[in-house]
Amino acid sequence: MNYYLFNAEDLAADDYFKEWVCSPTPDTDAFWKTFLHEYPERYYQLEEARQLVTGLREIQYQPGQDASVERIWQRIGQTLEPAQPIPLIRRIASQRAWQLAALLLLTLGVGWLGMNQVPIGKASKTKLAQAGNDWVETLNEASQSMEIQLADGSLVKLQQGGRLRYRKELAGPLREVYLTGEAFFQVRKNPTKPFVVYANGLVTKVLGTSFRVNAPADASTVTVDVKTGRVSVYANQPSRLQDPESKGMVLTPNQKAVFHREGATLDKILVDSPSLLISHKELQQFVFEDAPIARIFGAIERAYGVDIIFDEEVMQHCTLTLSLDDESLFQKLDVICKVLDAQYKLIDAQVVIYSKGCPKSI
Repeated sequence: MNYYLFNAEDLAADDYFKEWVCSPTPDTDAFWKTFLHEYPERYYQLEEARQLVTGLREIQYQPGQDASVERIWQRIGQTLEPAQPIPLIRRIASQRAWQLAALLLLTLGVGWLGMNQVPIGKASKTKLAQAGNDWVETLNEASQSMEIQLADGSLVKLQQGGRLRYRKELAGPLREVYLTGEAFFQVRKNPTKPFVVYANGLVTKVLGTSFRVNAPADASTVTVDVKTGRVSVYANQPSRLQDPESKGMVLTPNQKAVFHREGATLDKILVDSPSLLISHKELQQFVFEDAPIARIFGAIERAYGVDIIFDEEVMQHCTLTLSLDDESLFQKLDVICKVLDAQYKLIDAQVVIYSKGCPKSI
């Protein structure tokens, strides 16, 4: 069973999870500890589910309430059984039963917390401190981005609704943070201590650079795009046989990785609007007079850090006289291809030029 895709309500309704919370055994304890070790970003879902289960169990019921609670569990359990072909009306009714059971579960759990006068926020922080040993959790509930200065001098710009968890002093051999939502990172260089971001099954590892991670809690993909430096990205799938980083990819400025959570696969593409990597003074050199196309493509590669693949032999007689100092990367490519009657495609974050060549000048 793929527990990684379970939300808090799914976990709270799962028999194996309930067994671990209510009557842990060495096997269940080992399983869920291993799960958290491999997928630390699911800590919040497990903790919320644990509170739901314990809250429901520890409510002080009035006589006759136990049977009704048992019926709730039975109804939740029925929704998780293998699907059978059923009429549409019964299917809708089953979905409503699940929604009702989840709602009752949440209500009872929150009610129990309220009766015992334990604020939910304070309880979460306490458990986090016990589990993480001086871990800090920041949730941006403001309507604008929030800047977080880490102990090593790195800066994190956390977007609205984003959640970041990290050690107060970034202790340990790695500078590890756990992200849900979107954030832009400016990482202070430290060659002896890599900076690692865990986000919805994707690991981003750097020594010092600036990049953006977008990992909404319920989204099917996670994206990482690089502004400066180099970034290694790979699926968070620990293995004794192979280093998971060896199956990932390295991103450079203006490149973007798209991680598909369901299949744990990675795609490399260019960012939507590649930015210039050179100064405005150097940009003035984008004025060409009867220049060979190889020289023009070389200048564009240096300006944007992108590889341009073309057949030099086929295009050896292609020359251009033009100025390309104001246009964006894709506007530059559009102009060149229109003049040369060529085409281009973006493949694996590279620009591939398709051309029939140019006639030899006399």
